[in-house]
Amino acid sequence: MEQNIKETLCEFSRQIEKDAQLEGLSEQELLNKWTSKLLSLSNEFRKENSKQTFAELYNETILSFATKNGKSNLYEFVPTGFTDLDKLIGGLPLGELIILGARPGMGKTAFLVSLMANLAPLNIPIAYISVENSAQQIMLRLLSNFTELSFQDIVSKELNSFQINEIINKTKLLEKANIIIEDNCFSLDDIIAQVDYLAKEKGVKLVMIDYLQLIKVRSRKENNREADIAKISRELKGLARKYNIALFVNSQLSRAVENRPGGSKRPQLSDLRESGAIEQDADKVLFLYRPEYYGITEDEFGNNLHGIAQLLLSKNRAGGLSDVSLTFNPYCSSFKNIEPTWITDDLPTIHFNNIRKGEFDETNTNPF
Repeated sequence: MEQNIKETLCEFSRQIEKDAQLEGLSEQELLNKWTSKLLSLSNEFRKENSKQTFAELYNETILSFATKNGKSNLYEFVPTGFTDLDKLIGGLPLGELIILGARPGMGKTAFLVSLMANLAPLNIPIAYISVENSAQQIMLRLLSNFTELSFQDIVSKELNSFQINEIINKTKLLEKANIIIEDNCFSLDDIIAQVDYLAKEKGVKLVMIDYLQLIKVRSRKENNREADIAKISRELKGLARKYNIALFVNSQLSRAVENRPGGSKRPQLSDLRESGAIEQDADKVLFLYRPEYYGITEDEFGNNLHGIAQLLLSKNRAGGLSDVSLTFNPYCSSFKNIEPTWITDDLPTIHFNNIRKGEFDETNTNPF
């Protein structure tokens, strides 16, 4: 095996020299191509040299849960800061691919920014790979989340010194947050190379990607997007396993949601675009659903749904399925925990009717 690796590396060096002399290949494309090939070769070498007997695996697993204390888990998780979601799934497990699906305008990017805002004070190394927006746009949305000012106000209004100081004071902790925002990854090769760097050099535990359908793949077949999506989801699943990170990826839903007959527009697994591969590879699939978006303002029990968002856990390889409710503030595009109403000293009960209908109205008075 060692001799084969050396021969392959020698062949690679000759091909790299040829590629480097081609005028049509940019430096970035050259780096991406050969980073990907070298990582694949590294994976093959690792597989050959890390075989574990069944007995070794059994003893290692027994030891892992026999020695853990009451405050630790057998698996490592990254918390989300969304209380009910963390109670349901324990957080985002390392080594797993988690998909968040939603229709355009439902708040996929806003959810990732809110997740990033929740984790910023915890000093957990995380990365946000934005295929759609620039790093500065994501930072501005993060500032909006912390200050509860609209993105538009921060970007376009002239602020006085007092208002600027207020923004700085409310967001000061971001200066020391262990967060990396990457906006220069557009292809699958870019992302593979970047995740390798983030995990090995920066110790990142959570990588968020926005969003899957925008990732480009160098494909030999023309117009075979289904095959491209299958390759992307398979590679992302492999990255989560290889680097033992939580990979949280936004995904677009098909128009089938809008065209479904009847009042309910709740997403389902078949609504994932090119869903076969995504549904198969994902360890968990969450859907983001805001009934108010479709004009549904009350549930079957008469509870007020203004400003309410639901996370629908529709696939969970490690447990059961359920829904989680959050509040959504369209003014600053942020998701928050629903505050419980206490009816006894130890039993919290959530009353949706306690949320005022106008509380999250976009026409609310502008603080500026």
